[in-house]
Amino acid sequence: MAIPGVSNKKFLFIMILFFLAGALFAKSVTGTISYIEGYVDLYRDGELLDWELVDIGFSIEEFDLIETGDDGLVEIDLKLPSGSRTTVAVKPGTTFYFEMEEKSGQNQTSFQMLGGSLSFKVQKLTGKDTLDVHTESAVMGVRGTKFEIVTSAEGGILVLCEEGAVSCKDDQGRERYSKPGSVVDKVPDKRINSYSVSTEDLGLYRNYWVSARDEVFRNGAKVFIQGYAKQFLLFEPKFSTVFTELEGVKTTLERYGKDSALAGNPGTLFKAKAEVSPAIIKMRSVMPIFEMVFYRLKELESYHNEGLGIGYIDSNLSSTDFFNTFGSKKNNISRQLAEVRYLFKLYNNIHKASGGGPSILDNPFGGSGVPTGNPPSSGLFGN
Repeated sequence: MAIPGVSNKKFLFIMILFFLAGALFAKSVTGTISYIEGYVDLYRDGELLDWELVDIGFSIEEFDLIETGDDGLVEIDLKLPSGSRTTVAVKPGTTFYFEMEEKSGQNQTSFQMLGGSLSFKVQKLTGKDTLDVHTESAVMGVRGTKFEIVTSAEGGILVLCEEGAVSCKDDQGRERYSKPGSVVDKVPDKRINSYSVSTEDLGLYRNYWVSARDEVFRNGAKVFIQGYAKQFLLFEPKFSTVFTELEGVKTTLERYGKDSALAGNPGTLFKAKAEVSPAIIKMRSVMPIFEMVFYRLKELESYHNEGLGIGYIDSNLSSTDFFNTFGSKKNNISRQLAEVRYLFKLYNNIHKASGGGPSILDNPFGGSGVPTGNPPSSGLFGN
């Protein structure tokens, strides 16, 4: 086949661009807000969006971070690459984002849940779609079901399932299933476990669990706050250093990631990937734990303001001084984390446009996909 007036070489170049455009845009997850009320923040491409823009009908993209306030509620309708649909109900005090990656022929949509409570209603997924939810202490994988994941202030999780089944794995790879008649929880210093609870009693059990975990946190607030604060102090300098390095390749990421299909030929894209990959890899190794700790501390700050957990982080730093400093930094850190997600998004565009395959954005934790350890155990928090 030939196009009049177009040489074979030009025709081949056009076909390459067409192929790359298909690789970039054919597979993605799209979402739309179907309900919203109360206080809701949405970070996109390194910026906090104007609240007036975020309303019913607003489109949600990969790496958009949604953070609801104490009165915030959002419902999002997601369409997965194969056409399967998922409804996500975002409860008050919740922070999360999602991303999609093609792995071994599967379209893997991963939710990074940084706190709060999410309810899912998942259509039966096709053979090419997978969906999982990463939390601080476990990763949940589903095929088609209706379930809720609840987190607690000290890092515990509860998984309640009304329909289908949810696989729940901890950092050691131990697996339990949440399904009708059985809930799963993972709390600090205890193994992941399942408990018999009838479907009719799920609401009552949820309220009991939340109340019980709140009491556990309040009784040990000093220990939990100290543990998270120490981890923040350990990882913040690392994050800051790698953030500066990642900013150094931002120009390249924006040049080829904003419109990768038109930015150059495959060789150019591979060269761009080689240039930015070292900084991406370093940030991918630091980001998951740092952002998890950061958003947990934002939650614990409100408890500390109530007078809970007041004490010393170490012999030279009081919890009050720590949170004073943390409070002065948190808006800037929120912006930096949003910037990192934006740069990950650009890298992902380049990766897809250059042919896809295994990505350095895949499974940053390794193994089951979650950080090891739980506060206040020494597995995660150093002395």
